[in-house]
Amino acid sequence: MNLISSFRFTIVKISILCVLVFFGALLNTSILVFAKQFTANMVGGNEVPPVSTNATGYASFRTSVNDTVLKYKVNMTGLSEITGVQILQGKVGQTGDVIVDLWSDSKKNTGKQTTTIRGNITDSDLLGPMKGKILDALLAVVNASDTYVNVNTSSHPSGEIRGQIK
Repeated sequence: MNLISSFRFTIVKISILCVLVFFGALLNTSILVFAKQFTANMVGGNEVPPVSTNATGYASFRTSVNDTVLKYKVNMTGLSEITGVQILQGKVGQTGDVIVDLWSDSKKNTGKQTTTIRGNITDSDLLGPMKGKILDALLAVVNASDTYVNVNTSSHPSGEIRGQIK
């Protein structure tokens, strides 16, 4: 093998290595973007106006691979007679419009003082100003910190606990 052939062979090896590194980085980025995750910590003091209660809640959300499904789980403690759990569009300290009903179609697990609900949100679940839009529109307002989870009870029909989704 002469010097020129050896040089060409080295260039080919480097080119192949660069392509492999590029696609490896692309694949790694896809894995990192796989699921977007959001949470909300709910207490009565976040309600507008604030509610005096010992109840608390925690909501977690996770997107699917292609952002067409948003999976959720909401744990609530110290509440009785829950009448609704929703996502509303609004900033901290403001009231907003219901954009997703989490309560109606959820799987519910109720204990003495704890209730857990789980479910999936898709385009067809969007309500109010989000109705007719795709899930990306919901994710955009969530990313802008313009959404919150609100839990309604018989004693607090407008909401007993609330938490901004972050």
